[in-house]
Amino acid sequence: MAYLILFLVVSGIILNRLSRKYTLLGVTYSREISKRLLEIGEDFHITTVVENRKFLPVTFLQIIERFPAGIEYRFRADQSKSREFLYHTITMFLLPFQRIKRVYTATCNKRGRYIFEDVSIIGGDLLGLNTFVKSIRYSQEIVVLPEPVDLENELIPYGNYNGNLSVQRWIIDDPTMIIGIKEYTGLESAKTIHWPSSLRTGNLMVKKFDFTMENTAMIILNVECDKPFWVGVKPDDIERCISITRGVMEKFESMGIPYGFATNSILYGLPASRNIIYPSSGPAHLEELLECLGRVSYSISLTFEELLLSLNTRDIKCSTYVIITPEVLESYVEPINNLGSELEEVILISIKDVNLEFISQDVLKYLDGGVEYVYTIPQDNK
Repeated sequence: MAYLILFLVVSGIILNRLSRKYTLLGVTYSREISKRLLEIGEDFHITTVVENRKFLPVTFLQIIERFPAGIEYRFRADQSKSREFLYHTITMFLLPFQRIKRVYTATCNKRGRYIFEDVSIIGGDLLGLNTFVKSIRYSQEIVVLPEPVDLENELIPYGNYNGNLSVQRWIIDDPTMIIGIKEYTGLESAKTIHWPSSLRTGNLMVKKFDFTMENTAMIILNVECDKPFWVGVKPDDIERCISITRGVMEKFESMGIPYGFATNSILYGLPASRNIIYPSSGPAHLEELLECLGRVSYSISLTFEELLLSLNTRDIKCSTYVIITPEVLESYVEPINNLGSELEEVILISIKDVNLEFISQDVLKYLDGGVEYVYTIPQDNK
């Protein structure tokens, strides 16, 4: 009996030394995220795979993942939060050559870029006397897109005191050429219905237009709220501007009009050259621009006036500028009025009505109809 006990003690010591030496050897970890671009509140899946690729078991293994604090699990999980991060902990026992796969459902309730970073693996020896830590560097991200906006229901022309007038065909009135007929989708204007084809087919048919490169638009998103910009950053106003910008992009896309995008915001994770994207159209172009909106920060790389100057120095042929801004600062008035006299059409969308009375009548002015305003009386400032 004594020999058996001695044998077990010696065997335990040997196995513990082996486990201490090779605790994390052959232990692998991998992680996959099901989606790269998400809508606010949309579910996505985080899949983790842990595998022990050796003959010895791992009696104690703990995985600590560091996620952005804005991530929320749909179901119960072992987690703790700080101001910036969410720490998700997984504890398990691994048999020799065992592979464990776990899938977690999560969501994000705020627009932005979310980075999934480091993972710490903690392993314990057979007797639990020692622990060993290994860090794994990860660089994965998701981008949550801004909320969409129904322009016709949520924008009102400046000077409309009723607050109920919808925006009717406010972008570009007349295309350049009819190239065919297509089925009515509900997005087209009633005046584009082709009645002979509709009667012949039994379904509503509309004219299909082609737009020349001269009949294109540049969408300009301004996130500067004050001078200097860091004095009065207004996140709610900026977020509203971002959502309206998405609505404008989707409106142009539905009409088949080429559109570009420019902003003075620093886009998280993108080079400064991506702040100006030349006009185009199509699902891939729209997705690229929506991703840029998801990456918009509250910091600026240049002032609004400098952004307009930068656009003027580039060979971008556009007949229409759509400017979306939290408000019109006093220094914006002159450059916007100059654009109104130079371009075929300039559309100004402002969250607040500050200084709008000084903007020329050559510029079409709109306000966010979801907010109550104290209107100033428009004046002639051509």
